Amino acid sequence: MNILKKFFYLARPFWSGAHGRLQWLMLAVLIGFTLCSITISVWIAAWDKRFYDALAAFDGASMPALIVEYLGYMAMIIGCIVCGDWLQKRLIFRWRTHLTEQFQKNWLEGHKHYRLRLTGEPDNPDQRIAEDIYLLADKSIGLFRSFINNIAKFSAFVAVLWTLSGVQTFNIGGRDITIHGYLVWVALIYSIFSTVIAHLVGRKLKNLNIDRQHREADYRAALLRVRDHAEQIAFYNGGEAETGRLKQRYLRIRDNWRRLTNCEFRQETFWATYVRISIFIPILATLPMYLAKTMTFGDMMQTRTSFARVQDSFGWFTDAYRRLIEWAAVIERLSGFQTALEQAEHIALEAQTDTLHPSGKVTLQGLTIHTQTGSPLLTDIHLQAHSPEWVLLEGRSGIGKSTLLRVLAGLWPYYHGSFSLEGNRLFFPQRPYLPTDTLRQTVSYPYSACQDDHLIQTVLEQVGLSSPTGRLHTLMNDLDTSYEWHGILSGGEQQRLSLARALLHKPQILFLDEATNQLDGESALTLMQVLKQNLPDTLVIGISHQPEIQALFGRRIGLEDKTGGAQ
Repeated sequence: MNILKKFFYLARPFWSGAHGRLQWLMLAVLIGFTLCSITISVWIAAWDKRFYDALAAFDGASMPALIVEYLGYMAMIIGCIVCGDWLQKRLIFRWRTHLTEQFQKNWLEGHKHYRLRLTGEPDNPDQRIAEDIYLLADKSIGLFRSFINNIAKFSAFVAVLWTLSGVQTFNIGGRDITIHGYLVWVALIYSIFSTVIAHLVGRKLKNLNIDRQHREADYRAALLRVRDHAEQIAFYNGGEAETGRLKQRYLRIRDNWRRLTNCEFRQETFWATYVRISIFIPILATLPMYLAKTMTFGDMMQTRTSFARVQDSFGWFTDAYRRLIEWAAVIERLSGFQTALEQAEHIALEAQTDTLHPSGKVTLQGLTIHTQTGSPLLTDIHLQAHSPEWVLLEGRSGIGKSTLLRVLAGLWPYYHGSFSLEGNRLFFPQRPYLPTDTLRQTVSYPYSACQDDHLIQTVLEQVGLSSPTGRLHTLMNDLDTSYEWHGILSGGEQQRLSLARALLHKPQILFLDEATNQLDGESALTLMQVLKQNLPDTLVIGISHQPEIQALFGRRIGLEDKTGGAQ
């Protein structure tokens, strides 16, 4: 029941949203195709009786008409199945698209993607968005259609089977017991028995599937880390160490795989036995009536078909058990992700921000910053700064200067006190982020792509990326081709390209966290002088350990741990 509550919570936005009526219409049509195919199956079951009776009577004259009738039924049922499958895939993709957009937006807005990393939970959000969302939509629609199909199949064929069963009298212990529709009861008893066995055999599958997804995601994440840090690993000659780490994660997959396959082996053994016995039971049950000549050969074949359909309906849980387990595991993972996102939203920062202010201004009132465990980093910080000041934050390494900038950027929720930022702003971390995109989009990030080619080329020249010996020189006139910039440019060139954004966007407040630490002193000084010259009305708050850069700041704020206030 708890799984169903979590499922409805995840599904409600899609089915009750702006396009909810269209989704329900598509689902209704899908159900219509399913009901049509069941109706035709009933016609085919009746055809079975006529065909086999004609066959037993060696009635060749009726065969052409029966064959044409059967081909017509096949054409109709194939049309229903194909159209239903097509519509099902369309509906699944619509649901996947809606969920993907919803989770992506929720994950990225308010810096929640960063805050979730602070706690380490949930693990591997990339897998949950890219894979689990699709599985939820696919398995939910598939299981629902299968359930409706079985309900309709049961409703249609149980009446047929009840009629074919007639009234049977059995002498048990000297007493005559009359049973109406005894074949229906045989199917029911057999299905209940098999369902109980299936549950007992496969009850461990849910937790094993959840564990499998966790371990597969951890292994994939480790492979991605090796790819993203290939150069650093190569410099350290860390191939052997990384092989050991990857092996440990793969061994966890292997351990889960062994337990999962053992459980699936038991379930598949039972299922194979269940299917084979299911074929023989209706023949065994109707054989006495056929031998007593109270049932024709056609009746026997129709009974076999109808019994199979009714028994399938009763045994739906047995048939769908593994899919239900996988479905429940996906819901647990996505529900946990959704809960983590909602919790991250509840710790939203209380900063007062105003991007429409005519000039840049930063105010800190009694700001105290601590670690995730509650240990103090900086206490009682007071600061007021107005554009066009250049303010340098000073203090020993590890004191919390970068963490202070994270607080101001809305990334670090572990603080007390208040602060306000007035004016549009840009933050430049130590490691610049360059998306795999065009040069136009990369230099414009995170805003819409600038369409002024001359302006883009000008700011790139200003930050020193137009040198004939530079790796970007040949690409200056190719602004609309995507590249993997982290693989093309050096660390210093990446910082230059990142800082070109400041010249392009001209923020009122600019935060610099060791933004030139991969450049030599002379190059860094030249670049900062370009910023100072071209951003005369900008408030710059920076961190730097380069003496050449420190000299450009007109005001210095000394930060002291645990006691010191910045005034």
